[in-house]
This record gives sequence, structure tokens and C-alpha cells, in this order.
Amino acid sequence: MVRSQIKLVLVCFINIIAADDINNQELALNHFMQGEFLMNQGNYALAVLEFQDAIELDPNASTIHVSIADGYRRLGKLNRAEDHLEIALDLDPEEEEALEILGQIFLTQKRYRDAKATYVELTKINPNNIDFIFTLADLARIEKEWNLAIDYYIKGYEINSLAIKGLEQALQIALTTSNFVRAEEICSLLIDENPNNIELLETMKDLTLFNGNYEKSLTIINEIEKINGISNDILIQKSALYEELQKPDLALEMIYMALEDDSVNIDVLHRLVTLLMSQEKNEDAILYNQKIIDHHPEDARGFINIAVMAMSGKNPDDAILALGPHADKFIKDFTIQYLLGTAYYQIKDYQNSKIYLSRALTIYPQSRNTKHNLALIYDSTGEWDESDKLYIDLISSDSTDAQAYNNYAYSLVERSKNMSFALELAQNAIRLEPKSAAYLDTIGWIYFKMDEYDEAIRYIRESLSIDSGNITIQGHLNEIIKNKTELNIQKMQQAEN
Repeated sequence: MVRSQIKLVLVCFINIIAADDINNQELALNHFMQGEFLMNQGNYALAVLEFQDAIELDPNASTIHVSIADGYRRLGKLNRAEDHLEIALDLDPEEEEALEILGQIFLTQKRYRDAKATYVELTKINPNNIDFIFTLADLARIEKEWNLAIDYYIKGYEINSLAIKGLEQALQIALTTSNFVRAEEICSLLIDENPNNIELLETMKDLTLFNGNYEKSLTIINEIEKINGISNDILIQKSALYEELQKPDLALEMIYMALEDDSVNIDVLHRLVTLLMSQEKNEDAILYNQKIIDHHPEDARGFINIAVMAMSGKNPDDAILALGPHADKFIKDFTIQYLLGTAYYQIKDYQNSKIYLSRALTIYPQSRNTKHNLALIYDSTGEWDESDKLYIDLISSDSTDAQAYNNYAYSLVERSKNMSFALELAQNAIRLEPKSAAYLDTIGWIYFKMDEYDEAIRYIRESLSIDSGNITIQGHLNEIIKNKTELNIQKMQQAEN
């Protein structure tokens, strides 16, 4: 805080001339002026003595209390400083300098709530003081009130458009806390101030993409293109955006433009093949994918594309033929190992499936799909301990994974183990996805195994109402009804005997 000596002198003088005793007025003013001189010289101890003499002569002068409080603050005697500030504020509740010094003391003492309340009062007195507003922003950051901090930084900018650093701080907070909606808002303001800043434009592009504002993303990319010129990267990005905007022709047009510039660029070719596959233009996709394989045999994407097309066509054998010879070469490629494992699973070759899915899980331990598939394989091979571990891992790491609850429940019921726990798991799956035919079938099957036929029939019929053509579910219903009928016949025979 920069002290305003002229202001202080004038206020003190006003207070003094209102006093009854003119001699005391003059003496108080002299002591006050001497104290101010000593404060400016850095001699705070002697300054305090002069202010004390002035206060004795004029105890109702709020300005003198502020000055002595400032002296005590600089001497580290914060409690005494606070006492005089309270007196000053009792005399003049809107004494801005008193509030500011008090706020600084609270900050020093890490009394952040008191500091916040003080600076809120300061903004009421002086609402356009950016220092006060930014201090409130900093306090909000300390308290992890991220949105409030952002609001204060933006408010500071709205008061003074030169306060760009506040906006930069706000952007950092929004990005760090993954508040990408606010980040986009702030980034837009920063771009308004600096429209040719490539770093800001790139950030804005990423934010709009993440937030799904594809039209805006396209606008930003066009701005980047104006500055940096056209490039394959930009054309690829435009292509992806046009695809999201459901403009497939324009998406292809962008990639063909890039292809004219570089006919064997791996990223361009891969993007083109992906587009063609999504549009079910498989013949063209195969043609361009062969270019990838011919010109980039060390890139796994060419072989992956063949496998994806095969799997999409429900031809897992062709996927195995495409990937199998290259599995060891790309042993650290998650996608290749995962696709191979999935393809082997589809043809019920569980041993090979286990090998490749285990490799995939080693490469990417967080892959939930891989864990799900491996658990199903272990169920199929009767390796219950392994499947149990995976199901427990899946559930404990995500309590909303309905598929894990359901599959674990079905695994237990198929081995007639811990039926009450299986029912609890199935109920969790239904709670999360009440309209899943598969999950309704599972809980119905559990009730059947527990000899609760009426509940079993109710759930199985509800399952069939959702998926009427499912042969497995219909088979379950037939078996339950058959068993219930046989039980009823047995009961009738026993009653007759």
C-alpha cells in the first residue's frame, strides 16, 4: 500500500480545527506531521511515538489511529495495530485506508475469512479498485472456490481491459480444474484482446472440440489457417469437424485436398481410410489402405484397418489372418493385441484370446473392456479365481459399471455359488440400467435357481418385452415354466397320496 501523505494531512487538519483547544490542535498536527516524516524515512518506532503524542492531544482523529496502526504493523506488532484500526473504523466505518491495512494484517496472519470480509467491504467503498478485486480472487483460490476466483478475475478485466494478467490467471484456474466451459469463455475474451495469438487460438480450438462446439472449432481453425497458411494438419482437423457436423462429402473433400499435396502421407491416408470405412466405401478403403501398408509397413494402422473392416463384417478369421503374422512385431501395440484377443474370443479360441488380451492389459492396465473380456474368458475356461479378481477390480474401481455387476452375478449363478451375493450384484445392475433385457434375464435366472419361480417368470417376461426375439431368454422362460409345472404336478400328486 502506498501512503498518501497529502490526504492524511488534510484529514488530520480537518479533525484538528474542529477541536476546542487551538493549542492542542497545533501540537497534534505537529506531532502527526513529524510522525509522517519519520514513516517515510523508515523510522517506524520513532514515528509511532510521535503518533501517540498526537492521539493524546486528539483521540477522535481516525486518521491518526490509522497512521499509528500502520506503524505498529510495520514493526510487527499486529495486535496493537488491529486495536487502533478498530478505533479508527468506529470513528469512521468507511475509512478505506484502515480497512486496507486491516485486510493486509489478516492476510499476514492467514485469517483468510476475515480478510475476505474486509476486502468485500473495501469493494463496496471503492468498487473499481482492481487491487481489491484481485485480492478477493487470490483469496478465493486459497479457499479453492475456483468459480468465484474466476468471476473476480473477469470482473477486474471488465473494469480495466488492461488487466490481462487477471484473465490469464482465470484461464489457468479453469484449465487446471478441468472447467472447460469457463475456460472457453475466458479464452474467447483473451482472443478478443489478441486475435492473432496462435497459442490462444490452439487452446480455443481444443476447448471448443472438447465442449462439442464444432461450428466454433471450425471458425477457429479457419483463423489459424489465415495466420499460418493451409497444411495437412489443418485439412485433417477440418475433415474431422465436417464429419462431426454430419457433412461427409466435405470431410472427404478436405482429405482429398491433402492427398493432392502428399499422396503417401500416413496421417492423411489413415484419415481417408477411416472416413471411407465409416461411409461403408470398403473397396476404396481397401485400395488406399494398401498404400499405407506398401509405403508404411512399420506403422500398425494399416494392419489394424484391415482387422477393423473384417470385424465389422463379422469375419474374425480374416482379422486374425491380417494381424496374426504381425502380432510379435507390434507386441507393444495395444490395439493390435486387443483386436487379436477379441477375434480369437469370437471364434471361441479362449487360449489364444487369453494370450493376446493379457498382452493388451499389460500395455494398458486401465482398459476396462480388456478386463471385461478377460473375465468372460476365465469364466469360459473355469478359472474362477481369475475372473473373480477381475470382476472385483472392475466394481471397486467404478461403482456404476452395470455390466461388471451383471456378469459377475451370472458367473456366480452358473457355478451355483453364493446366490444371495449374486442376487445383490444383479439388483445393482438393474438399479443402474433398469431397461436392460440381459440384466433382467440374469436376475430372473437367479430367482429361478433360488426356486422363486414367480419372481423369475416376472423378470424374464419383462426381459422378453424388451428383446422379444432373444432365443436364450425365451429358452430360460420355457425352462422356468417347465420346472414350475413339474413342481406343481408333484405337489398335486403328493396331495392325492
